[in-house]
Amino acid sequence: MEMNNALMFEQTGLSLPALRGLQGGRILYLSLPPNSVMNTFFPIDLEPAQEKSQRALDPRHAREIAEYIKENPAAYALGAVTYALDVEGSFAEAAPGSGIGLLRLPLNAKLRSIDGQHRREGVRLAIDELPSLAGESTAVLMYVEPDLARRRQMFSDMNNTARRVSKAVNISFDSRDPFARVVNELVESHSLLQDRVERTSIRVAPSSGKVFTLGAVHDAVKRLFVGPAGRVKDPHKYAVADIEARSIEFFDLLSEARPELREPPTAEAFQRNILYSSTTLRVVAGAVWNLCYDAGGPRISPATLAPALASIGFSPNESMWLDAGFVSPGRSTPNARSQELAAATAVLTEVLMKKVASAATN
Repeated sequence: MEMNNALMFEQTGLSLPALRGLQGGRILYLSLPPNSVMNTFFPIDLEPAQEKSQRALDPRHAREIAEYIKENPAAYALGAVTYALDVEGSFAEAAPGSGIGLLRLPLNAKLRSIDGQHRREGVRLAIDELPSLAGESTAVLMYVEPDLARRRQMFSDMNNTARRVSKAVNISFDSRDPFARVVNELVESHSLLQDRVERTSIRVAPSSGKVFTLGAVHDAVKRLFVGPAGRVKDPHKYAVADIEARSIEFFDLLSEARPELREPPTAEAFQRNILYSSTTLRVVAGAVWNLCYDAGGPRISPATLAPALASIGFSPNESMWLDAGFVSPGRSTPNARSQELAAATAVLTEVLMKKVASAATN
């Protein structure tokens, strides 16, 4: 009787239209099951620690993916999720040699997550609130690999060969985030930024003639709304018109107060002036928020700050930066840790406030 039951489980199971191929010596299947099928038959994170083939599931990350799907139900895009099979299953080709056919996995087959478990869980969470998503599909890759050590090596290989897309490229391509949209328009239209923003790399090459990275401009614009230590949790609650207005005010201020930014910098200028640093740009934006936009602040007009900002020394040897720990002695670039950023923003805010007050009384 036990043998008959085992035979029954082997002869029944899950059937999926699939493509079959070979990669790295392993049989590989690609299928597009409906999300409802994926939810039912493809596990998330059920393996005990000693048998896991990848990192532990982070519920917060999965929830972020679910929120992204729910916010963009007509235009979301997710990569494939990847599993390892302990058995090859049976594959009936539609035509000999085509690699296209019907894959049948026995009910006792084990599917172990290799990559994409957060996307998999994000889809499940999104379906709970948008049931119509159950009828859509997610690509599923299935490698035939029963060995734990080799599965773990697959996970390591996939992550070691992947290269993170730079922040600048993500901002350039993002048409949903209102901050990204404004920044992309700003670097094309504002006289201070035209042809002076590095739009693909994470840093500016001193010989490039550029002044800031796209990521630095993006960060600075956000600082104008949430302050030096804030975080934009929901960018869509900010109106594009408001973002445009503050951004233009800020870069108009920089253009008026700091004429050196209107010219392509030399490599020597990068060594002599920390204002060319993306980190310093965030500090200036944070101080402007403190003085101009913070509801609890003095609410000074950005244009009024121009004379005060013009008189600030941005040499790495300036005592205000050294005393705040923003620049270490003998260094020409600022420290980007949060405590140094906070200290530098606070001291710049104080100095600018004093200069504005002094000018008002004279």
